[in-house]
Amino acid sequence: MAIGTLVSEPAGIRIRARSASRATERLVGLIAQPLPAAGSGLWIEPCRSVHTFGVRGPLDLVFVSRSGLVLRVCERVPPRTARVTWDARAVLELRAGETHRLGLRPGMRLHWSKETGGGK
Repeated sequence: MAIGTLVSEPAGIRIRARSASRATERLVGLIAQPLPAAGSGLWIEPCRSVHTFGVRGPLDLVFVSRSGLVLRVCERVPPRTARVTWDARAVLELRAGETHRLGLRPGMRLHWSKETGGGK
C-alpha cells in the first residue's frame, strides 16, 4: 500500500492516507484493522461502493469523482452496512466524526499526492 496525502481545495485540509489500489487491498479495506487515527484515512481507488462488515466501528465515507470532486459524504456509517455512489471513482474512509471535524463536504475537491522517500 502506498502512503500519501490528500489535500482539499479550496480549504487546504491535509489528510494522510494509505492507498488501496490492488484488488485484495480494496476488498479487505479496514476489515479487522484498527480505525484510522484522527487526520488520517484509507483511500480506495477504484471504488464506488463500501461495506462495513467486519469493521471495528463506525466510519465516515467520502465518495469522490474521477476529477476529485467530493460527491457525497456519509457520516457515522455503522458496522454491517453498505453505501454506494454510482458516479464515484474513489472513496476515502475516515474514523467517524472526521468529516465534520475537518470540514469535508460535497463540492470540495481532493487531490492525492503519493509520498516519496519511504513514506517518512
